[in-house]
Amino acid sequence: MNDPWLTVPAEQPQGTGTLAVCFAPTGAHGSTFAGWRGRVPEDITLAFVAPPGRGTRVDEEPVTDMAVYADAAAAGIRELLDGRRLVLVGVSLGALLAYETCRRLLDAGVPVTRLCAVAGQCPGDFDGRGEDVTVEDARAFVTGTGLTDPELLADPEFEEVLLPPVIADLQLAARYDGRRRAVPQVDLRAVWASDDPHVPEVTVRRWAEWTRGECTLMSVEGGHFAHQENPAAVVAACLDGLPGTRPSRRSVLGAGATAVASTVLGLGAVASAAPAARAAGTTATASYDGDPTDPVALAVAMIRQNTSNPGDGAVTLPLARMLQGIFGAAGVATEIVPTPKDGNVHFFARIPGRGPVTKKPLVLLGHSDVVPAIGDRWETDPFAGEIKDGKLYGRGSLDMKGVNAAFVAALLRHVREGASFDRDIVFWSDCDEEQGPYGVRWFLTEHPGRVTAGAVITEGGWVLNQRDGSTPMIASLTCNDKRSLLLRLETASYATHTSKPFSGQAVIRLGEVLEQLGQWRAHIRPNALSRTYFAELAEATTDRHFARALREMLDARTDRQRDRAGESVVRLSETPELHNAMLRTTLAFTAAQSGYYPSIVPGTATAEFRAAFLPGAEDPGRTVAELRSLIGNRATLSVVGNPGESEQQALDRLRGYLATPDSDHDTDVFRAWQSAVRRTHPGVRATACQFEAVTSAVPFREQNVPVYGMYPFTVTRDMLKRMHGTDEHIGVEPLRQGTETVYQLLAGLRSKH
Repeated sequence: MNDPWLTVPAEQPQGTGTLAVCFAPTGAHGSTFAGWRGRVPEDITLAFVAPPGRGTRVDEEPVTDMAVYADAAAAGIRELLDGRRLVLVGVSLGALLAYETCRRLLDAGVPVTRLCAVAGQCPGDFDGRGEDVTVEDARAFVTGTGLTDPELLADPEFEEVLLPPVIADLQLAARYDGRRRAVPQVDLRAVWASDDPHVPEVTVRRWAEWTRGECTLMSVEGGHFAHQENPAAVVAACLDGLPGTRPSRRSVLGAGATAVASTVLGLGAVASAAPAARAAGTTATASYDGDPTDPVALAVAMIRQNTSNPGDGAVTLPLARMLQGIFGAAGVATEIVPTPKDGNVHFFARIPGRGPVTKKPLVLLGHSDVVPAIGDRWETDPFAGEIKDGKLYGRGSLDMKGVNAAFVAALLRHVREGASFDRDIVFWSDCDEEQGPYGVRWFLTEHPGRVTAGAVITEGGWVLNQRDGSTPMIASLTCNDKRSLLLRLETASYATHTSKPFSGQAVIRLGEVLEQLGQWRAHIRPNALSRTYFAELAEATTDRHFARALREMLDARTDRQRDRAGESVVRLSETPELHNAMLRTTLAFTAAQSGYYPSIVPGTATAEFRAAFLPGAEDPGRTVAELRSLIGNRATLSVVGNPGESEQQALDRLRGYLATPDSDHDTDVFRAWQSAVRRTHPGVRATACQFEAVTSAVPFREQNVPVYGMYPFTVTRDMLKRMHGTDEHIGVEPLRQGTETVYQLLAGLRSKH
């Protein structure tokens, strides 16, 4: 390589698939990435940007102009690229350098597969009006960031070598104006470290505004220089999941390959570190040696397949291959259908009906992806499938790998018995249910006619206990879903120095408005499905006070009477959060952000929350108007629709979803479920119900295909609260009993021939 701006370590394998170019933080050079060697996925070559004034070029004059720097780096990359995919990785100031280099490469027609910004501020944080940098400024920066040992800094000779590139880089940043730059179309990963005091998560989130492509937030454990402290995790965050690559053994097994998970920016989710979480894709065993009719063993094996969805879809192929082996060993035909995202697939297993089959297939639909296991610390490894005190812990145990295990185990038990059905039974493990573009709707659009369904069973209704916590009380099969609307709240004042705080600060005003919205309650408005469920619940419960409140709510004639009785229902319920969501429009607050520099009081603060609506109840437009009236002019409330949508279009789209009819519960599948519940839970009422969330089967329901939702095992309030949360778990014995319910349901559909 003749260009001095790039160096490629000779001792690493020279990958032919991808070139990853690394931009060092302030004052540093390529050696800062020494811990990355041997940790990168196979078929990737690391290259380090080597600017003047440091490393082997220490005698040259440092560059203090962003344009000169980015032009030179881009020229060197073009010479080295040789047809490979290109990934740019920048740490701290290097994130800006990588960004500007990316823009030049794209303008020159050079594709960039991924841009990674690690612990860096975004271009909009710089206005080009910074002051000249002094030696004292550089000393303060080096000391404050822990860039080097203070004792070394005290050495005049060492300082003479260290400070000039630091001064140059700080001057470069001071002169850089990133606000008016054209925003590139590039997939961007923005990585923040859990203990970084200089560039916190709220700062990293703003990278979402600086790409027209997908922007994904990644969380790793460590401080501002996590790329050195925890190299395996940062390598995985930046380089995993590239097309055509496989993680290196050292990357998978090395210390620190934890807490790598992500969530799409802009959707309101806030990521934080979870040291127990494994890097996505590191549990990719595709074999299963247990009993395929044992739902507990199956659920453990499924949980151990880390199918965390960072927001743009999970890597589900290893799980699909495991399922393919399980069904294949039982003689069941299978198919794996890829999506445009590498490793993100749909899995199908089909058992043909026997005899004169006149009924359309029953589809058992279970999503394979799970939300990331990030946030608060888990007591167990979220991807170990640990059983403790009669409970199975793990991400997806409740939502919804436990249900999938029940589906598979019950179905294969029938196959083992040589049973046949009066219709085809299709098990579909779909992807992108949690987030992502390639879920069920995409599949049905791209593959019309590939899957026809007479009915669909997926996740949904619950089996609840009496107040004693152990006696089953009611089982529900959901026939419609709630739908939600993303709303954004913004307060504004003015930015100033932290030495001069004032009473109307944007962050304080945001907190006040959020407190007010947090106290808001919609009217109790049970729709037809909820009324059916609560009427059955009034008959099922042994709690006289609870039953009385239920009947008063259902008999109420005015909003005031209904609200008063409904609040009593929620207060007396053993699962108040669940029943509250089935009775009214609810608000769930998902993100808040503000601030971008430790000595600046920010001029704006924002928060995002979701309003979830019951079909046939509140109109979303009226709710938005009511919330705006409540907060007045203290904040701006906006509707976050799809790209290019106006507020009215987003509201009309939601109204269309809410107008989707309930699934008919006068069907043989619904009756087979009721009969199954009577066999496995004698005396327990089995009723139609409204689901409090949304499922991936909505497109079927929009086509008037009956869709039913079930979690066939009993749950507690604690289990429900941990759905999508920390220490998610289900009961081992309830899982076995729930699988028996699924088995009995399918038994009701056996062929008579």
